[in-house]
Amino acid sequence: MAGTVPYLICNTAADCHLAYQILYRASFLILDCEGNNLGRAGGCVTLICVGTPLAENIFLFDTLSPALSPRDLDPLWQLFSSPLILKIVWDGRMDYLELWSSYKVRLEGVLDLQVAEVVSRVTMRGEGEEHRLGRLANSYFSKNAVQKHGEQYEGINVLIGLQQCCQESGLGEEFVKDPEVKQMHKDKKADMWTQRPLPGKLLQYAAKDIQLISMLCTVFIQRCWIPSLPGPYNTLLAQCARYVSAHVEQGKSEETDPFRPTGLMPLDVLTQPWGLQYKCTGCNRSLSMSCYTLDDSDGFYRRRRTRCNLCHVLATKYRLRADPEWFVV
Repeated sequence: MAGTVPYLICNTAADCHLAYQILYRASFLILDCEGNNLGRAGGCVTLICVGTPLAENIFLFDTLSPALSPRDLDPLWQLFSSPLILKIVWDGRMDYLELWSSYKVRLEGVLDLQVAEVVSRVTMRGEGEEHRLGRLANSYFSKNAVQKHGEQYEGINVLIGLQQCCQESGLGEEFVKDPEVKQMHKDKKADMWTQRPLPGKLLQYAAKDIQLISMLCTVFIQRCWIPSLPGPYNTLLAQCARYVSAHVEQGKSEETDPFRPTGLMPLDVLTQPWGLQYKCTGCNRSLSMSCYTLDDSDGFYRRRRTRCNLCHVLATKYRLRADPEWFVV
């Protein structure tokens, strides 16, 4: 599977019709989106990439094509919004935001491999609190902060990227993203996805992502990171649904927003939200009381922080001023 990845660019109604004939017969789909600053203010999706289970067929839907009418993409939206058709993704949060904000399409029936990877750390790999805190200290926060204030990081998990997961899964050097395109992303040249015609290098990069997600899906099944029993499997699907839709209430954020979606698992995702929910003044998400630090030191009132625990440690990381007030609950 090394080398060039075959794909079909769908920029005419005839191309889309051919793709739908194949996609509607697939047992499940692999999905990924490319675009200009996905999930950020002013961003947009310009290429929707969909593959069949083993990436035998990969279709790249060009949403900027002048030859496509809105009706030509309706069958695609029906696939995405159906809870009966499983969609495999890797970090579908920005894809979900863009599809909803641009097309009012809610992505349903999602299995996000990024969530499965995090869950597997405890359920299949036996990682405990020391491992979780170690990941935080070695990647996103300072070791000093985590060691001194470990209690503030309770329930916060580091996410890893698609490329890192491929490497850790031992897929081999041929299963890597194009370093040149990766560098272009780092250099904030995401508007490259709005160019037409799209360079072959970018089309190949998009198709490669579908292949990588497909390969990882096979690995996850083999390792039982995707449960086969109905109970754990349905629990994972519920976690994935909460994950990909986690930032809808927050909306598309500015690049400079310290509380924008990050490489950390949002709260109220791995555990089922319960009880009344309260809006965080940082991320603007409505979250369970368990996501906040409580204070009842005066013996009469019980108060909570205005920021959730995740936003609190992010504010500390970026040296923002502390919560201006506490809410009585």
